Amino acid sequence: MSVRQIVSQGVLLCTALAVGLGAQADGGAEPPPIQSQTQSPAQAMGHQRIPWTTSRLIGFPQAPLPYRTERVFPNLKFKSPVDLCTAPASDRLFILELGGKIYSFPVETNNQQVDLFLDLTREIPGLDMAYGLAFHPQYQSNHFVYVAYALKPGIADGSRVVRFKAIQSDPPRVDPASGTNLITWLSGGHNGECLKFGPDGCLYISTGDGAGPDPPDRLNTGQDISDLLSSILRIDVDHSQAGKPYRVPADNPFVKTPGARPEVWAYGLRNPFKMSFDQAGQLWVGDVGYEKWELIHLVQAGGNYGWSVVEGRQSIKPGTQRGPAPISPPIVDHPHSEGSCIIGGQVYYGSRLPVLKGAYIYGDYATSRIWGLRYDGARLTWHQLLANSGVNLISFAEDHSGELYILEYGGTIQRLVLNPDTQRNDKFPRKLSETGLFSSVATHAPAPGVIPYAINAEPWSDFAQAERFIALPGTNQINNTGPWSFPKEAVLAKTFSLEMERGQPASRKRLETQILHLDRGLWRGYSFRWNAEQTDALLVDEDGADQRLEVKDNEAPGGRRPQTWHFPSRSECMRCHNPYAGAVLGFNLPQLDRTNWCEEAGEIQLQRLGQIGLFNKLIDPGIAKRLPNPCDPAAPLQERARAYLHVNCAHCHRETSGGAVAARMGWELKLEETKMLDVNPTQGAFGIPEARVIVPGDPLRSVLYYRISKTGPGRMPFLGSSLVDVAGVNLIYDWIEQMPRQSGPSSLETSLSSGQTHHQTFIAQLRSGVITNGVQSRLIDRWLSNTSEALFLSNELNRKPFPPHVQREILEKASTCSDGFVSDLFEHFLPEENRTRRLGATIDAERILALKGDADQGKKSFFQEGGAQCFRCHRIYSQGMNFGPELSHIGQKYNRAQLLESILNPSRAIAPEFVSYQVETTAGLSYSGFILRRSDSEILLKDATCREISIPANQISQLTPQTLSAMPELLLQGMTPQGVADLLEYLASLR
Repeated sequence: MSVRQIVSQGVLLCTALAVGLGAQADGGAEPPPIQSQTQSPAQAMGHQRIPWTTSRLIGFPQAPLPYRTERVFPNLKFKSPVDLCTAPASDRLFILELGGKIYSFPVETNNQQVDLFLDLTREIPGLDMAYGLAFHPQYQSNHFVYVAYALKPGIADGSRVVRFKAIQSDPPRVDPASGTNLITWLSGGHNGECLKFGPDGCLYISTGDGAGPDPPDRLNTGQDISDLLSSILRIDVDHSQAGKPYRVPADNPFVKTPGARPEVWAYGLRNPFKMSFDQAGQLWVGDVGYEKWELIHLVQAGGNYGWSVVEGRQSIKPGTQRGPAPISPPIVDHPHSEGSCIIGGQVYYGSRLPVLKGAYIYGDYATSRIWGLRYDGARLTWHQLLANSGVNLISFAEDHSGELYILEYGGTIQRLVLNPDTQRNDKFPRKLSETGLFSSVATHAPAPGVIPYAINAEPWSDFAQAERFIALPGTNQINNTGPWSFPKEAVLAKTFSLEMERGQPASRKRLETQILHLDRGLWRGYSFRWNAEQTDALLVDEDGADQRLEVKDNEAPGGRRPQTWHFPSRSECMRCHNPYAGAVLGFNLPQLDRTNWCEEAGEIQLQRLGQIGLFNKLIDPGIAKRLPNPCDPAAPLQERARAYLHVNCAHCHRETSGGAVAARMGWELKLEETKMLDVNPTQGAFGIPEARVIVPGDPLRSVLYYRISKTGPGRMPFLGSSLVDVAGVNLIYDWIEQMPRQSGPSSLETSLSSGQTHHQTFIAQLRSGVITNGVQSRLIDRWLSNTSEALFLSNELNRKPFPPHVQREILEKASTCSDGFVSDLFEHFLPEENRTRRLGATIDAERILALKGDADQGKKSFFQEGGAQCFRCHRIYSQGMNFGPELSHIGQKYNRAQLLESILNPSRAIAPEFVSYQVETTAGLSYSGFILRRSDSEILLKDATCREISIPANQISQLTPQTLSAMPELLLQGMTPQGVADLLEYLASLR
């Protein structure tokens, strides 16, 4: 994140938490209009905006933390302060505001006023922002004060450190005419500009990479020590040298390195916004991250901290020429689920909080969290979340007694105090009726000011249907002059209902209400579980939950459909609702621009929302292409299929969003831009010969069609549903089948149409019951003998059931088939009680580790078709594929718990040699794999099939490292707990 973005705009580009996937009607041209039992959406909305004043969504539910923050100096308030410090031999605190004013005040709790120390706006023409403030160690005698500020971005000397001299007065003031430029560098989105004097008397200066967040390290300066960017600089301000008002210390690490700027003391930092020295002389630095991680470093002379080769443990631009030092890892890295703008802190030496003495205290601007850590020089000995401040903290400081202050960007000064609360956050609603969203929960009637809305294309969610609401506090508006920005405390809600008797709307039962709450710049998702009486809903635990249901369904075996409804965990939500797809997935122009949204047929929803003042700018209908309803047979087939993939898959399958394959499924892309047509699958072919992601005209060779047709390992989508969407499966089949062919018939198609097979003829005979039992059994055996023909048979079952005795034999044989690729295609036809109990999306690691594993069974799972499929990427001794890491002795390196963690979180640590790259050529070809060799003339790539591909360097138009591991997440969700325990036992035995 750019600090410029943070402090100038107050807009947080942070990782968003949100709710799970939505619902989809299972048939028909349009879902039924949404309605509560008391009023229609139009009636609820009215013709004038009603203020929403009943919200009781405050903060977020959590276990009590050991500390909280409280305001000190309650009578003082500042405008966008960014730095706080003390001056030697002074009883005052000094505060620098972003706009350039510096104030001072005595350290007295009841202080009523502040004194102007310096107003840079009067002295610096073109001042954009001020960032850093420091006092010379001998300030008492020389009165020198140092300020770091920036002019507008893109000026070669736009970032500056200036020395001023204070006047001996009471209160102290700076002589504005005394300013002397010490050192300058390029101004940009990442300026750094933290100033600290070290125990050696030298001035240390942080600099960023001089650009905005995207593309990362646009100037390629992170590893370049020939400039001053992305570095910690060290200069001697007490002497001059070679016409400069400072001297480079002779022991700076790169003084004798040819081409290096000698001021550079350490490098490889993205935006080191705040730093501090502890009493041992160690320099602690908080480095604001890019895509995945926020970093805390202990910086040493000559150190290389990785940017932009890596962002902490995540590969970013590994092809970058590296600087002269090896990369040093961070002391701590936080994923963006925990923070998205780290603020470096201070080691605490005060006496007020004795338990924290000697701990490094730091926090995050975006999430307001504050942590503490202890480091013994080799490893972390303690690391704990201490408090949630509830404010946008921007700096930490200490007074002369070592007591800690926390500066809030909103203008106040805070401090840590012991948390007297021992209970969970009682202010956050534990019942849906306590949220203030509904005037009557039992009738699902929205409270005044809560606005119902509908979307064009509903995601599939296991037959459930959704009712949606948006609520903005008071009459606040969505800013839609650019990318949509929601006001703080905005809420979106979605209630899922399920027909307990299929085809009978009156049997609908409300199961879950999901809430999105914008809390201090971060979207957070919560789930409320409806009670059996349908009178209220209770907040679901943060780890999620499951509920067993039984639905009357004449199309299900025995006329009933046991079904498990999954309530997503709060961390599970962000897998789909990521910042690249947008936290609010369905509230956008293509989804909202619709007419059939309520009983008032013909009224355009966007016009009504605009008329009542939901947006700050009216929206013209038709400004964006409407997303079609995938269930509408009147819409063009291709548009329906693309809309289906968009709402079910595109939030992950887009650039940098977490899809571990190259395929991009966004509605806005042209089909040829999706990287799906005739592209080799990178996550396995599942036993399909000549497989591609999509083979135009041939669904049976298309891995996309296979993966949405199956259950178990490799099912798509991973989250939001557990049942196969038969209507969606048929839609994708028809779409692929009607595509113009780009090649001749496959060997499978030739088999299906030649010799004695005559598949369609036999299918017709089976349906009519004129075939003998012996021939029937042989046909079924043939169709279940491999993935491709099983896919053909499952497609026939999806279209129309067979006579009971035929269907029974198919399912009995499929359920006992040893090939998991085959049996997974038929599991959704079985009653739920006859299906394999799988782990699902929420995996209890402790439960798995408590099971006794069988290494022999684990070995079978590793190597067997339809098992864990590990052998498709990994080799053990001479068996398996040599794509991922070789595992012959993996048990020497990791125990069972560590092995499980590496499988559950494969992207958390990726070895450089196993960073996956996406290569685009000038001819429009696309390749994906690991780089085996790279030279000025070519790149040698190994793809997922272990094929080595030589690509001439002059034909490469784009080479992009992937931020996710080639090993997908949620790999275990289709396995059983015992199956995983067996696999771990086998891997741990490999010594």
